[in-house]
Amino acid sequence: FTAHQLGGDMWLLTALLLWGKLGSERVARRAVITLQPPWVSVFQDEQVTLLCEGPQRPGDNSTWWFLNGTAIQTLTSKYSITAARVSESGEYRCQTGLSVPSDPVQLEIRRDWLLLQISSRVVTEGEPLTLRCHAWKNKLVYNVLFYQNGKAFQFSPPNSELTIQKTNTSHNGVYHCSGMGRHHYTSGGVTVTVKELFSVPVLRASLSLPLLEGNLVTLSCETTLLPERAGLQLYYSFYVGSKTLVDRNASSEYQILTARREDSGSYWCEAVTEDGNVLKRSPALELQVLGLQLPTPVWFNILFYLSVGIIFLVNTVLCVMIHKELQRKKKWNLEVSLASDSGKKVTSHLQKDRYLEEEVNCLEQQEQPQEKWQLRGGHRSGLPLSLPLYGSTEAQTPKS
Repeated sequence: FTAHQLGGDMWLLTALLLWGKLGSERVARRAVITLQPPWVSVFQDEQVTLLCEGPQRPGDNSTWWFLNGTAIQTLTSKYSITAARVSESGEYRCQTGLSVPSDPVQLEIRRDWLLLQISSRVVTEGEPLTLRCHAWKNKLVYNVLFYQNGKAFQFSPPNSELTIQKTNTSHNGVYHCSGMGRHHYTSGGVTVTVKELFSVPVLRASLSLPLLEGNLVTLSCETTLLPERAGLQLYYSFYVGSKTLVDRNASSEYQILTARREDSGSYWCEAVTEDGNVLKRSPALELQVLGLQLPTPVWFNILFYLSVGIIFLVNTVLCVMIHKELQRKKKWNLEVSLASDSGKKVTSHLQKDRYLEEEVNCLEQQEQPQEKWQLRGGHRSGLPLSLPLYGSTEAQTPKS
């Protein structure tokens, strides 16, 4: 190790020990580096000054400077580079008597014809960002164009600066510029990172949805701040549809003391910084309030079960009556069927008797002429009149 490196390491060790000691002090806060002029990239041989701002001990204005982790032997709050060299490019930090080390500032010393200068490589959304298309030795450049991620987005007059007043995450990307001098020049690219100050808020309800009428519900507009800005005060607004419920209140909560069905709707909230530079809106939350379901009275239960019992009894009686009627009809149908069969048999006998009767009449009609002949003949021959009985096979002999 060289003597210079050993000396730098001693300075770094001393600063770290001081930092550890200050960590227990409640007043310690972070130091801040600013640049004059405010560009993090400059041409070789240009001048730049770094200023360190931070709390000091009473009567002690000591300041420690570090380049790429190595202490620089200076005790003043101003560090000046009169003729910048490429070797002085790197990461600068500083620390005061009652502060913790500052965030790093990356200083770049370039040798080129055209340089895109920016105020900071890392910004927090809502902060301004300035870009400058700068030519070697301030030579005239015209028809300047600024590019983001390879796409031209701004045309500017010669050597003009472009300031984005309120940055947001859409400004992340790689920037460069181009311009005309004796030739057409294009700068190298510079990466810009925009950190989100706070996340997009989300509206949440304290009770599960849907709600019952009469309940108390709390709506919370929840978001997360950047850790280094944890103490920042945000203000919250609450809306339902297009109606404003609360406008820019320090509280992130809104209460509906007694929910009603009329409170149903689409709710959303906004979170905004005090200066209004950063404003974010939450997605909508559909809040549904249902009508209150009253407990069923005892008399209603009694009436309900009594009605069910009566209906059951009536159904039972009807079923029995229908069953008996069906049985009666079945028996009647059976009797009618039997009677019909019997009638057919009687009719058959009557038909037989009528047939026999007709046969007898026919026989009688055949015998009548014979009898008349016998009567006539008997008288003539002097025979006695005696009629044989019907059905007898023997003729009665006359007496001598």
